Amino acid sequence: MNKFSWRAFISFGLTYAMVVLLVSGIVLYVSPPGRYAHWVNWTLWGFSKEEWQSIHTVFSLGFIVLSVFHLFSANWRVFLSYLRSKATGSFGRKRELLLSTVVVLVFLFGTVFSLPPFQNVMALGEDLTNSWEKTEERAPVPHAELLTLAELSDQLKLDSVEVITRKLNNHKISFENVHSQSLQEIAVANGTTPMEIYEIISKPAGNSMQGAGVGRKTLEDFASELGKSVDEMLAVLQQNNIEAEKGQTLRTIGENNNIPPRDVYNLISK
Repeated sequence: MNKFSWRAFISFGLTYAMVVLLVSGIVLYVSPPGRYAHWVNWTLWGFSKEEWQSIHTVFSLGFIVLSVFHLFSANWRVFLSYLRSKATGSFGRKRELLLSTVVVLVFLFGTVFSLPPFQNVMALGEDLTNSWEKTEERAPVPHAELLTLAELSDQLKLDSVEVITRKLNNHKISFENVHSQSLQEIAVANGTTPMEIYEIISKPAGNSMQGAGVGRKTLEDFASELGKSVDEMLAVLQQNNIEAEKGQTLRTIGENNNIPPRDVYNLISK
């Protein structure tokens, strides 16, 4: 068997790291802003934005470590010999040194002070980043996914916590504590996004349902929209001597009890 070559190992590692850094760098350059990525659980090839950032950071560190080994382990004799020769003789690459120094300083100051064309590169990245975000998909406040249900109810003037929890229960959304569990944690636990959870709890109940087509909706439809349980609504109807069953539309309930569907709605929506 051939002797293990550290030089070959380091060369392969540097090549892999360079490819990963190239891909992750492009992804992060065009990825959506964090507020949007968290709100809709944005992923690319199965990785979230935080995971892409972690990949880029870890492989950057790996590239640095391998570069140091490549310089001081695999090629240290050549490197030291080069330094000795330059220390004892004249340095014959002054123009190259000066030009490379100037180029580095131009890139540094051009980026720091947002000068063209460096400013244009960053502006293009901002445009690509912001192009992901749609108005209808924006969070109501920055990083709303970090708020608890109680905080959302209070800050955004939504329904009471009790109504919000009923809405989630009607949509089979499980949660533990309305005062400690964030919207993002609830979304992750239920395999959905903070945006979809927010759409459920923020959907208005009441007047928005009083237009045309009330009679075609079932008790389950209204339970979902009003944040109530079907059993709760059946109990209200029974107290008013109205016979009804699960799965029935308001029109059917009205016809069976000789009352308008709107009267049925007025009772269950109180």
